[in-house]
Amino acid sequence: MTLRHVVVSMVPQRPVGFLPAGELRGRGGRRIGMNGNPVFLFRWPVLAALALMLANDVLGGPLRYGLSTLGLVGLSYAPFLVAAGVIATYSLASLGALRFDPVAIAILLLSAVWIPYALLLGLPSAQVAFGFYTWMPCFLGMVAVAVGARAEALRMIALVWGVAVLGVLVNAVWRFPWVGESYEILGIQAEFAREWQAFGVERLPGFSRASFTAANQIAIGGALLLAGGLARRWKILVWLLSVAAIALTTSKAPLAVMLIAPLCLAYYDRVEGRAGYRFSQMVLVGLLAVAIGLPVAALLGFRFGETGHVAFLSLGSVGVRMDEMWPRAYALLDPLWPRLALGVGFGGIGAGQAYFDPEQFSPGDNLFVFLYVTFGTGSLLFLAAFLKANARLFRAAPAAHRDFFLVSILVLVLGAMANVVESVLSGFLLGMLFGKALDPRAAIAEATARLPVKNHGRRIVAPVRV
Repeated sequence: MTLRHVVVSMVPQRPVGFLPAGELRGRGGRRIGMNGNPVFLFRWPVLAALALMLANDVLGGPLRYGLSTLGLVGLSYAPFLVAAGVIATYSLASLGALRFDPVAIAILLLSAVWIPYALLLGLPSAQVAFGFYTWMPCFLGMVAVAVGARAEALRMIALVWGVAVLGVLVNAVWRFPWVGESYEILGIQAEFAREWQAFGVERLPGFSRASFTAANQIAIGGALLLAGGLARRWKILVWLLSVAAIALTTSKAPLAVMLIAPLCLAYYDRVEGRAGYRFSQMVLVGLLAVAIGLPVAALLGFRFGETGHVAFLSLGSVGVRMDEMWPRAYALLDPLWPRLALGVGFGGIGAGQAYFDPEQFSPGDNLFVFLYVTFGTGSLLFLAAFLKANARLFRAAPAAHRDFFLVSILVLVLGAMANVVESVLSGFLLGMLFGKALDPRAAIAEATARLPVKNHGRRIVAPVRV
């Protein structure tokens, strides 16, 4: 390879025609990857790992139930391990190429700092490992943006909607045998699918492992479908089925998603010029204020009074979080030093506790509570994920900005009442937002590489259809 070939392979080239996302070509048609980065070859491994995780998530109940009868229930954890392998290989390959890759650097820094730190605090190694394991969807979402897999990933996630809706509707007339049953792995008891109620109304998990998981799948997949190019009659049908199925799960935040996201996106699509960008930023700032303000208000002693309910609709779940869940999460920061500054590290809150430290278990049940307890003041950097690089995307790749605006709405509405990180779909979307903020050039390059070029060289900018 001559010096000229090396230089050509490292300099970003202008995308031509309809090249696949993330694939650019140098002189002679040689592939050079996203922004000259050869790690674009990881795009398909990333999508394959995501497909495994989605299948394992949307069919979590029957899959574990079937594997348990064969004595192979441990295989249900394999998709996360596959994702971990892809993430680790990508990060090492990217840094091994002696190229500044903000996504790979961020993943390695988080791992290098907060894993040893959690061990130094005295957390059991198995608890730390499991806590780190639950971050795989988020890390995979970061890598997906870096390798130009955003559009394909969103299409795959949208397909989950049909399976999740079908599972809940069937569950409404037939009780699945795995609901309420449990299995044991490595001496730990876990449920195939959770059986519980809200104000006397049964919460249906469908094919997934919990009602809120099914509701998240329906809300996220439904919102992506509504944002696509479906005919109006099909959009109405998708919306009605989504609302009906979510109501059967009795989950309220996903129900709010189906009200807020379509309205915000519909208005965004109708305003022109910079007004659309200003509107999107106002919406995100408002949702951030709500998602962060609620747990802060609880910390300051604010509480809701007694509230009634209509069926499962009630502010009671918010009251429970303010009275019990968030204070229990704040208690994990005692003693304040060094926890107030650095949190408790991986495994110090959430599912890792549920299995290895149940007496202090706190699910967080709010994205920013979960992030702060995990990373302390380091979590403040995560706030940038929602607002950073949006103006740059809006100017250079309007379709990508539209996608990330919708994704931000989904994550923030769900994140007000859930930790988001430990859910496959929402965790992956959160990772995409981190990836966008860390490497906006990759998001722009993917979007522009997909666009046709007119004879005079100007690109045609059109919404990405899901």
